[in-house]
Amino acid sequence: MNFNFFKQYFNTKRTNRILAILLSIDILFVLLHALLIYIVFIRIDLDWSIVPFMVSNDDGYPEIFQYIKFVVIIGIILFLIIKRKRKGYIAWLLLFTLMLLDDSLTFHERFGAWVSEKFNFSPMLGLRAQDIGELTYVAIFGALLLILLVLGYYKGDEKYRKTNISLGVLFTAFLFFGVGVDMLHSFFGTNRYSDLFLTLLEDGGEMIVLSLFVWLFVFIVVRPKTQNVYLYQYFIKRKND
Repeated sequence: MNFNFFKQYFNTKRTNRILAILLSIDILFVLLHALLIYIVFIRIDLDWSIVPFMVSNDDGYPEIFQYIKFVVIIGIILFLIIKRKRKGYIAWLLLFTLMLLDDSLTFHERFGAWVSEKFNFSPMLGLRAQDIGELTYVAIFGALLLILLVLGYYKGDEKYRKTNISLGVLFTAFLFFGVGVDMLHSFFGTNRYSDLFLTLLEDGGEMIVLSLFVWLFVFIVVRPKTQNVYLYQYFIKRKND
């Protein structure tokens, strides 16, 4: 990975410090999870479902850390909407609010269970009926939010559009870990080694991407007015190179 692009265009002390702290905590939680699972493998007798450091524990410290990131992101978006008069970010506000509620109240699991039972979904392609229900949730709410994001994109100015693309790149990465790897987990998480790897990839990936979201939103607020380079251009530059 070429860091010269980031050093040249995204090198501010405040955002660098925030990103370093967030990623350090993310990596620490991932390593603790791996260590605890290793201890499970050597058969220490303990109820691991209550261990608060497991990244897959819905009530654990890593999950609470994710909630904090969501709240920070929502706060920054509200600042952009109210103080900076950037109404295009309303769609992103709805998206992150829904993601926070979904994480904390397990909307997609509940919806998946309800819709699979209501419409009598059958397992197919190696997926459980509930997995298909959860994909239905993603399709319905994803489509509604996509419409709002597209409308905001076309109504926004050039600066907002380029920022929107950068946010879209990160959100695609978040979907890859949260949806794509989750589906792979259903297929291949059949033994303890693949289960550990895919759990760390899914939950650890989501944690890191959400930290990048915090970093990018903070940068959007503090970036110099003369700064006219955007995150997505890194990938275009690398492709052209």
